[in-house]
Amino acid sequence: MTNDLASTAAQSLNRDPMVGLRLAHVDGFEPAVALGTDELPAYLRRFTMLFADDATMRRGGIGRVTRAVNVQGEAVALKQLILPTRDEFDDDVAHEALVTKFKAAFREEYECHRALSGLKGFPRLYGWGEVDGVPAIVMEWVEGETLARLHSRLAVDDAGRLSPLVAARLGRDLFDLLCRMSLVGEGFVHRDISPANIMVRTARLPLDRQLAEGTFDLCLIDFGSSLALEPASAVAGTGGKASFTERYATLRRATVAYAPPEMLTDDIPDLRMLRMSPAIDVYAAASTVYELIAGVAPYEVAPGASGTSGSRKKTRDIASPYRLKMDTLPDYPVGAHAPGCNLTQLLRREPDVALAAAEQAQQLGLDPNSEDLRDALAFVDAQLFDVVMACLSCHQEDRPEPAAVEAALSAFCDHYAQNVARSLRAEPLMPCPMEVSGHTARRAVMAGATAVCGVLWAVVVVSAALLASGAHVTLVVGPLMWSGKLPTMIAALALAPPGMVGIAAGALARDRRAGFLQGVLALSACEVPALAALACAVFSQHAVAGGLVAAIIATYALTWFLLAMGFAFELPVASARRAKIPMATPLAGGAAAARAFGGPAEVLDTISATKEG
Repeated sequence: MTNDLASTAAQSLNRDPMVGLRLAHVDGFEPAVALGTDELPAYLRRFTMLFADDATMRRGGIGRVTRAVNVQGEAVALKQLILPTRDEFDDDVAHEALVTKFKAAFREEYECHRALSGLKGFPRLYGWGEVDGVPAIVMEWVEGETLARLHSRLAVDDAGRLSPLVAARLGRDLFDLLCRMSLVGEGFVHRDISPANIMVRTARLPLDRQLAEGTFDLCLIDFGSSLALEPASAVAGTGGKASFTERYATLRRATVAYAPPEMLTDDIPDLRMLRMSPAIDVYAAASTVYELIAGVAPYEVAPGASGTSGSRKKTRDIASPYRLKMDTLPDYPVGAHAPGCNLTQLLRREPDVALAAAEQAQQLGLDPNSEDLRDALAFVDAQLFDVVMACLSCHQEDRPEPAAVEAALSAFCDHYAQNVARSLRAEPLMPCPMEVSGHTARRAVMAGATAVCGVLWAVVVVSAALLASGAHVTLVVGPLMWSGKLPTMIAALALAPPGMVGIAAGALARDRRAGFLQGVLALSACEVPALAALACAVFSQHAVAGGLVAAIIATYALTWFLLAMGFAFELPVASARRAKIPMATPLAGGAAAARAFGGPAEVLDTISATKEG
């Protein structure tokens, strides 16, 4: 039976059934999602017996990842902890403590990944267990390639630079992933964003199609350095107690070439607060986009015009990368459309740019390789460079928020064709501003709405209490009966506590989703007894009873609205749906212009179809 399963698994991997497969039985498997008793057996069968292909093994953080298949032929990723080797000078106690430290860090990686696995752009997580006594994580195998591997394929010149438009589109979709991480709890920080940890999925859409459509199916991987953010009050109230990250800092590091300064030192004040900020990912993501634009990461050696290396050493070779990034600014990016480039050859690899420039350049009588055309493209590209450089400040407070960067990059991509035309005509470009972020704007709206609801709630409670004050009421509960005038304080106490309890329950929850649910449940639990008491009461004036019912409903609605806003207004604003439109609207003579610029067949076909239409 086992041999049959191995054969099936091997065929799924397109390998000889006798070569390269290792049976991996996942013991003590814990599903990553809650399952019913009827669903659990089938789920365990899917993920507890795997056949791993060791030829696909690669290291990620403190673990190694291997492609595996289950008995049904489904591909999964099996990540196993790499246990520390024992030093000859370590005793049993010291080595066991180190092993415990590694296991705790690996478990924390799993917990962070589990919170994000339901979001688009993050690998789905299946569960946790042990393989041969070593902790293991079972998750989705992402079909595709990392940006590190794709870089040379996407490059448009020998220096490894991408088309600025393609780099901006990749950056836009990368910053969109950063925005999504704030959906869960207080938010998450990946803290090791680099080309090696960004994958372009190709299972749903081939890379060539993604390039043509201008949108990329990106996926962030390797959560070995990630961190779930905590409320500021929780951090401030620790009394100096070390955080998880500080205890395991030596195991959870960022990639030096892309990391911000605060991730490259352990000897600065308020380090814990600095390392619990989305600004870390903003710096690293911008460094990645910088490398796509310039062919090298910030502070890395750039090849000289003659092919010799520049004077700057690589970041990882500097004695103190922290001091380097704190004391000097990165060079302004040198993009593909730099002086001395062969623009004709470049535009053959940049169909969207060629389509945007061809018609306008021909109308102005510009040669395909003219300096005026190159300068016009470089002037537009500078907008992208400015956005990236704004993210590379050594001070966190000076970096824009992810939503603001995503908006600026979206504007750059959407306006690119129009701005090329404007640049060629020496007209002002359409801006790509990093406006106040959606997070800040939503906070302001939330504060205003809270103030309005609070005033309305107080008006309702006070008005209803005054209306019921002194009213004669008879309360009958089974054999018990009470009759008399209703004090103002009693009426106020019947209306005010439910809302206060609901808001307090929501504020004490661990995240916003749980806060909304707990708040509504607490609110309902307090309102039901009030309505039950009101149903047992007989007022001498019917208007009083009706007013109290209306007041209870109004306070419930206002409190529910506040709880709902506390959840909804903290979600990142979704990007507008990007329409798939041609980069430019060719006019008469467009086909000739594209041919003059060496445009590929797709450009010529688009122009011809537009003219015929």
